[in-house]
Amino acid sequence: MDKESLWRMAEAIAQYPVRTVVSFVLRWNPMFTMVRSLIADDALGRIFMAQVDYWHHVGPQYPQYRWSSQKALGGSSMLSAGCHAVDALRYFAGEVEEVTAYSCRTWPDSDYGFDPNVIAVLRLKNGGIGKVSSSLECKTPYKFNVHLLGEKGALMDNHLYSHKLPGQTDYATIPTVLPESGDVEHHPFKHEINDFVQAIRSGSPTTCDFFDAFKTMEVCFAIDESAALGTRVSLPLARG
Repeated sequence: MDKESLWRMAEAIAQYPVRTVVSFVLRWNPMFTMVRSLIADDALGRIFMAQVDYWHHVGPQYPQYRWSSQKALGGSSMLSAGCHAVDALRYFAGEVEEVTAYSCRTWPDSDYGFDPNVIAVLRLKNGGIGKVSSSLECKTPYKFNVHLLGEKGALMDNHLYSHKLPGQTDYATIPTVLPESGDVEHHPFKHEINDFVQAIRSGSPTTCDFFDAFKTMEVCFAIDESAALGTRVSLPLARG
């Protein structure tokens, strides 16, 4: 919920190493698994532009609204929900070096204790650029958009255009389970727990351990800081 807590956790785990898994659960989503496989197979090449959005009207119809809409427990739009978009961007396009972010309220009388809408432009370590957005009061069904432009191909959710498919004239649709599909596999907690159990048994790393998730949370804190101060924020964050 805050940078100091994050750093204290990092120090504790570094001093007393344990096997960890962090519930950025979309890393076990079938579409995410597919995208990572395409990237590993060089179907996209270096990703020079990545855009990921978390759009979900999280209102009183959801039990979590009672706590997630207030700063004390929800934190911010990014901390309560948009962090999944940030993690997806890192998972597909690599590390972030700098962020510039802006936020706004949907309506003047919004019940949210923070700006529920935020958008951030990112400079990537690989020389590319990125964008993440999080909106919690949008008038749309839940959408988790993943758009990647690479030197050798492009991806729009489960639609692929790639040098691996010579003669291709338009995007090919890959049947899979999308992050917002509502299918039981779209938030595959079972696979996450199985991954954790296997890591404990074998001593192998999990798909998302604490120190990997640490970098995602640093980006989220940088986005909130940039939106609040109106300045660019560089990563990694300085402690103090």
